[in-house]
Amino acid sequence: YDDVLTYPAVRQDIAVAVDEDVEAGALVAAAREAGGPLLREARVFDVYRGEQVGEGRKSVAVHLAFQSPERTLTDEEAAGLREAIVARLAADFGAELRA
Repeated sequence: YDDVLTYPAVRQDIAVAVDEDVEAGALVAAAREAGGPLLREARVFDVYRGEQVGEGRKSVAVHLAFQSPERTLTDEEAAGLREAIVARLAADFGAELRA
C-alpha cells in the first residue's frame, strides 16, 4: 500500500516538442526514471499538433508532482528534478522544451 504523505507536493507542468512517432507513454516512462523516487506523479494532459511545433512534430504536455515522505521539497530541488527530466527527454527523444 502507499502510505499517506503529510508533506505537500510541488507541482509543475512541462511541454516538449517531439517527432510525431514518439509515444507519449515512452515520454512518461523516461520522465519517471529520470525523476526518481521523488517524482510521485507524471501524466500527459495535452497533445498539440499545429504550425507552432512544425510539420511531423507534436507538443506533449506533462504534469509532474514531486513529493518527499520526509519533508517539504524546495522549489530549487523540484527545479533540479525537472531539469533532469527535460535533459533525459532531450537525450532519448530529441525533445525540445517549449516555453
